[in-house]
Amino acid sequence: MAPRRTIRSTADQETINATTVTNAQLQTMIDQGVTAALAARNALRSTNGDDSHNSGTGV
Repeated sequence: MAPRRTIRSTADQETINATTVTNAQLQTMIDQGVTAALAARNALRSTNGDDSHNSGTGV
């Protein structure tokens, strides 16, 4: 008996939508992410869950 042949439908294939990004655009996105991460870190850095350890309280 001859082996069965399988037919693949083109509907099963994934479609990949690629967007071109320039180096300048990529650098801008990286800079924005770094800026946001540093701002979040700095906001948490001065408050360790205990207000008595914040710098600049004068107490």
